[in-house]
Amino acid sequence: MSDELGISIMMGKEDSIPEGPQFPTDILAIRADKKGPKTVAILLIIGAILIAIFAVENWQSNSAQDLKDSDVEVIIEQPNSQGGEQLSVEDYQEFHDVARGSGGYLLIATGLGGAAILIFIGAPLLFKLNPLGAKLSIAGASIGFLGGVAGSYQLNQAALETLHGPLLLTHELLMYLCGVCMAACIALAVMPLFNVAARMALYGEDKVALIQEQE
Repeated sequence: MSDELGISIMMGKEDSIPEGPQFPTDILAIRADKKGPKTVAILLIIGAILIAIFAVENWQSNSAQDLKDSDVEVIIEQPNSQGGEQLSVEDYQEFHDVARGSGGYLLIATGLGGAAILIFIGAPLLFKLNPLGAKLSIAGASIGFLGGVAGSYQLNQAALETLHGPLLLTHELLMYLCGVCMAACIALAVMPLFNVAARMALYGEDKVALIQEQE
């Protein structure tokens, strides 16, 4: 009897020994991330301020019949200092006239202006974890991308017709830079809708979990 009891005790002890370290079942569970969407919202507001500044500058350029000679001299000073064929104030004024006529300034101003307005509305909503804020920001950034790239292309075409030297490269780079910046804004605004943890914060954990189970 004692031997049987000893064996049963030993077997009981062996059965109670865990095979490996035990972790809580929910330690790897995805939790709602409220900080992520709020951080994105703050970055979008900063981006909207910069976009609004560029929109105002292009609106002013579109409204100006002629640029101030002093402003033009500042613009062409650096390119002329690099040697080669010199640009005159009249050359740049001609570029300005062609650029205004092409609608490039107006396209950039309206596209970026619309983007800034929508992002200024959407970013605070996103900060309050309202998914509508992300959608408005995506729409605004998309409008800014289309208007900014189209307008910059028109300005680049005007530069090809009237300018020469380093300013040609400058306007070409500005066209690409505008596209890259607005594409980055779109990607930033889309992030909270594609990240599972951020979606939980925006839509609620139950809804996101239900969608995952159905998929």
